[in-house]
Amino acid sequence: MSHTYQRLRGQRFCLGVTGLSRSGKSTFITSLINQLLNHDTANLPGFAPVLTERLMGVKLHPPEDTDLKTFDYEESYRTIANAEPQWPDSTDDISGCSLELKLKLAQKSSKLNPFSNDHFSVFIDIRDYPGEWLLDLPLMDMSYSRWVAQCSAQYSREPRKQLLGPLLEKLQQLDPLETVSPDQLKQLCDEFKQFLMACKDNTNSLSLIQPGRFLIPGQIDDKELLMFIPLLRGASYTQGQLEKASKQSYYHLCKRRYEKYVKKLVKPFYKNFFKTIDRQLILVDVVNALNGGPEYIDDMRQALANISDSFSYGSQGAIMGLFRHKIDKVVFGATKVDQILSEDHDAVRQLLSLVVRQAYKSAQHEGVEPICEAIAAVRSSSEVRQNGDQALTGADTAGNPIGYVHPTIPNRLPKGEEWQPYLDWKIPAFNPPKGISAQNADAIPHIRLDTVLNALIGDKCK
Repeated sequence: MSHTYQRLRGQRFCLGVTGLSRSGKSTFITSLINQLLNHDTANLPGFAPVLTERLMGVKLHPPEDTDLKTFDYEESYRTIANAEPQWPDSTDDISGCSLELKLKLAQKSSKLNPFSNDHFSVFIDIRDYPGEWLLDLPLMDMSYSRWVAQCSAQYSREPRKQLLGPLLEKLQQLDPLETVSPDQLKQLCDEFKQFLMACKDNTNSLSLIQPGRFLIPGQIDDKELLMFIPLLRGASYTQGQLEKASKQSYYHLCKRRYEKYVKKLVKPFYKNFFKTIDRQLILVDVVNALNGGPEYIDDMRQALANISDSFSYGSQGAIMGLFRHKIDKVVFGATKVDQILSEDHDAVRQLLSLVVRQAYKSAQHEGVEPICEAIAAVRSSSEVRQNGDQALTGADTAGNPIGYVHPTIPNRLPKGEEWQPYLDWKIPAFNPPKGISAQNADAIPHIRLDTVLNALIGDKCK
């Protein structure tokens, strides 16, 4: 059966999985595949086809697009299920795979039809790509000068102001009309990339990091595409003065490279890859943002608003969907909730819904109702009672046992001094739990992955 025919019948669709910085994309895809492959032993009561015993079997295939790198499920699973478990490598390029779900019909076919089957298959084409690339999509409608103005506003506020350090003054003082010094530009580009990396790999990660390819380039032959900076002093000149500058000036060189970056990297990603996605899962580390404070929550809100603006939402007929592609379902997942007690999971879900409210409004306007859930692709902690209090235990990144009690998670955003307990909270990094056997093909322990599965694909399995 051809892929086009499968799409017409609603039996093949594309699921995009992405997330904001350090949200656990590779781990989530690994666990999702693992749960379905081991559906007979996995804990999936919230996934209707398993609950009703209609899921007969699951096969993992390479991606339908032969030009697409195959998501290395086996390696990622072995990493988690090792005797000394570790987390899989982060997403650094586009990859994919296809899952074939063989299902019994919800209602038996008519006995009068000798050619009818009592089962059917659904194909889920999973696409994994860096969230940083998704955050670049707004640049398609943003001139270089407007991007610089956005950077100038961001860099005047914490925490970016502190993370920039001496680089902020250098960017503010560099005259955009001055003739380019290649050595100086290279040095500034290197420092700018280090700043972007600090935004991602600081104790708490910021969400809105642009340009994303500066952090995760993917396959790029022309390295000059990553050699431009925001010339913050440009605000002291009129647009006319900037345009009249020498073609060898910092302004014209950075402008040309910015426009080429958008043309050669951002637009092709949107046209050739992103617009083929039918359903989208966006992973968000809400607990990390809460731990960072109001600036990190606001940054996450802005990043999700930008993402929402990039989607083309709406349901439509199967035939028109082949020509005018739209995303018909979006799920936001607050990840790593194994870092907090189960009694606080719903509060995290409510916090996520508050943060993405603007995205909700945008989606509902087009007839799509996004879903929020609190999840852990791999449950790495256990709950115990310590001195009368509920606590979490697990293993740190060195494999040593750890335990802690955390402040109660609010179901609304804190105000004023209410933030302090969350700013003081030192969240330990858990390792995956020991005891998962790759040899036995054990199912990975998780938190509410079944409900996310049902939200994303349950209707396609009927």
